[in-house]
Amino acid sequence: MAASAGGKVFSAQKKVFNQELALFPMARALLARAGSDLRSVNTVCSVRGPGRFTGIRISLTLAGALKAMAGAEVYTATLFEILALGAADTPQFRAWAKTTGGTRLAVLVHAFKDEYFCQLFNAGEKLKTPRPEGEPVWLKSEDLRAMLAGLAGPLYAAADAEEDPGIYGLLPAGVPKAPPAVSKIIPALVIKACLAYKNRTLRPLYLKPAKYELENNISYGRK
Repeated sequence: MAASAGGKVFSAQKKVFNQELALFPMARALLARAGSDLRSVNTVCSVRGPGRFTGIRISLTLAGALKAMAGAEVYTATLFEILALGAADTPQFRAWAKTTGGTRLAVLVHAFKDEYFCQLFNAGEKLKTPRPEGEPVWLKSEDLRAMLAGLAGPLYAAADAEEDPGIYGLLPAGVPKAPPAVSKIIPALVIKACLAYKNRTLRPLYLKPAKYELENNISYGRK
């Protein structure tokens, strides 16, 4: 969690079993450091997924509560959008794009055991924010390797390497990766992405693996 005021970001992290019990005390403490309080919040930035059900639900519930209580503007972003924007807005990516003419960015996030989330983006220089190329997918590691290896044209990658230090090992040989500073989810990147995409939805992004869908005969409207 983080509070931002006057260009400064104050952040804190606390791992507890009942997160909802620690949430408001932590929010009050951070806002006090920023010289503010809950009723003075004017903007809320929240991650809407993918991730653990409880964590996402609590985060979006708090955002909704501050919107109702303080009239705050609420903006949300996915982990994919946060990592894509962080990578695209670096000198390393711009130099790669200029040299190769490439615009495709693959964003990888660890899901569970040997399973991973992936979403592709178009990060062309004329775009203000990287634009998704289709919906995110949830794949086994070997299937993700095959998918990435089968993509045509230049490819750049961004991933949450803090959550899974070995995640960049899934890339085909020669695919450049985002620098360490933006290969993790940090408050400054969350705020930056939420304000850039200006997505106002409080709908959580939950993803289920293809195996789950097949075993339970779930089509989600597909024919």
